[in-house]
Amino acid sequence: MPLTVRQINATKPGAKIITLSDGQGLEHRIWPDGRRGWRLRYTRPNGKRNMTSLGKYPDVSLAEAREKRTDIRRLLAQGIDPVEQKQDDKRKQQYATENTFEVLAMEWHASMVPRWKESSKRANDSKRVLEMYVFPKVGKRPIESIVPLEWLEILRSLEDAGKFEQRRRLHAFCRDIYRFAIITGRAQYNPLTDLNTALKPYKRGSFHHIPQDELPALVRDIEAYDKSPMVRIGLKLLLLTAVRPGELRQAEWSEFDLQAAVWKIPAERMKMGRAHQVPLPTQAVDELRYLHKRTGAFKLLFPGRNNPLKPISDAAFNMALKRMGYEGKHVPHGTRHVVATGLKELGYPREWIEAQLSHKLPGIEGVYTHAEHMAPNQRPAMMQFWADCLLKERDL
Repeated sequence: MPLTVRQINATKPGAKIITLSDGQGLEHRIWPDGRRGWRLRYTRPNGKRNMTSLGKYPDVSLAEAREKRTDIRRLLAQGIDPVEQKQDDKRKQQYATENTFEVLAMEWHASMVPRWKESSKRANDSKRVLEMYVFPKVGKRPIESIVPLEWLEILRSLEDAGKFEQRRRLHAFCRDIYRFAIITGRAQYNPLTDLNTALKPYKRGSFHHIPQDELPALVRDIEAYDKSPMVRIGLKLLLLTAVRPGELRQAEWSEFDLQAAVWKIPAERMKMGRAHQVPLPTQAVDELRYLHKRTGAFKLLFPGRNNPLKPISDAAFNMALKRMGYEGKHVPHGTRHVVATGLKELGYPREWIEAQLSHKLPGIEGVYTHAEHMAPNQRPAMMQFWADCLLKERDL
């Protein structure tokens, strides 16, 4: 016989679980501690018996329990397992809150950080451009609701501002985020894959750098710079080592062996994710010894003025060059080009120069050419000769 509300309420808890049947698999259960709830026994489409909870009583009334039973029997008639349907609905509800572009972007970012195997620079750059140009516009939207035209407008806004390099990086980051979303089942297609056809072509050029005949003047101007001894030494070290400005700014004293005249940059701070040894000519060692008297008490060679735990601003070297009159003509990163061209004109092999710059050379598996692959290792002598030439340039 079907249950009644009076019968349910009149039945008191006992020493064991009491089960009251309403028919067609619906049961009202009463536990010894007074808890009450609904259970439904049914046969799954695969023929196996199963039981599922329909909720607590009286939160779920008798009438509501019967409605749930009817809904489940309707699904079973269609060959749908109600448990699997419930799990699928839960996944959809979960994805409804976890498939926004910002959530997926941060998941992608977290998955990429260990793979980049370098300093936090690339991780910070990717996060910063997303926060600046994407999250405020479409970050809270479900990823599949963002149409290609919206991405085109975001990227073209960077074009209009002349920020082609940021556009290129942002395009690459967002394209990879969609790939991540597709792999994790939260997107069906990638609207950024073919977007290049609607964007202005852009080929990244080299950084601004002076021609070789202006090198003597640059050397003299750096030598005469009196606004900051620390920045002056930094600019001189860029000329003497050809390292990237970021690698120099973030350098730590523990990486230097001044006795052996070598600077060992760890892999996590290198752009290509591979450790790099920089031979130090005697002029560089002298500058470092002088700098050590000023900043040797700190971890960093170039500690920030407001926070010595962080390096000086990446604009410090560039600002000094602007003050010397090199705005639009030469930037710190352009020093690498000047050194490479100078070494080439001095007749040194390309492999040695590229090794000094820590560049990847074309070839089998794109291997790196480093000092340990040279026999004999001529880079220290090469950089010493280059430093001696700079002294002569200064005195011209």
